[in-house]
Formats: sequence, C-alpha cells, structure tokens
Amino acid sequence: MKITIEELPESRIAYFRNVGEYGGKQNKELMESFKNWAQLNGLLDHSVILGIPQDHPNRTPKEKCRYDVCAVIHQDHVPEPARIGTFSGGRYAVFLLDHTKEAVSGFWKTVFSEIEKNNLIVRDQPIIERYTLQKVNDQLCEILVPIQ
Repeated sequence: MKITIEELPESRIAYFRNVGEYGGKQNKELMESFKNWAQLNGLLDHSVILGIPQDHPNRTPKEKCRYDVCAVIHQDHVPEPARIGTFSGGRYAVFLLDHTKEAVSGFWKTVFSEIEKNNLIVRDQPIIERYTLQKVNDQLCEILVPIQ
C-alpha cells in the first residue's frame, strides 16, 4: 500500500452534518445533498470535498455520532443550509484507493499495520475521506490518517 505524507493547512470549510450511525444510507444521502448544494453554488468543480467522522464510534453512542461533509472555501458566508467551520489541518498519511466497497473494506483491514510498518504515529484526530471531482470521475478516493 502506497503512502504519501502531506501537511494540510488550517482551512475555512462549508459543511453539512448528519447525526447518527456511520455508514449506510444516511451518509450517502448527505454526500449527494452536499454535492448538489455545492454544484448549485459554484463550489463543486474546483473544490476539495472532505468526509469527516467527528466522533469515535467505540466511544460515542451510534445515535450521537456526527459526520460532516464539507468543502474548503475562501468566502466568509455561504448559502444555507451549509454551516461555516474550520478544518484544523495538520500532518496526514494519505492513501489513494479505488472507491469501491471492497477496496475500502480492505483498506480498513490493513491501514493500521501499514501505519506501524512505516513507523508513523497516529494523532487523536478524525480519519478523513478526501474527494476531488477528477478523482471521483476516475472512481478513486483518498483516506487521510492524521499522524504526528
């Protein structure tokens, strides 16, 4: 598994949030709703879209888990129903993979052994999904693991 290391800057984001169990239909609907909103507001074609699970599912009841879909923006105001927030940035191990159920499942089975094999230490921040229009069109996604 190929790993690249990136330092991401703190960024202003526009986001939609779902509260409830991770995975499944609700988060997929949230992503589609966000992409439609971003397209209508001229943010989709050149944006970086992030999927950020805000809570650890082993520490937070599943019905209280927060999942944000967001885009990095440069303006101070965005149309509703989006909210404005801040992505803290930092150092990340970046994994590029096919955006299929099988590839993502395989990733989760091996990611932490890959992190250990490469002598990396995970920071206590959310693991992030990152999408660009080009990668989505190529059926690819990136998973970003926060590292020290």
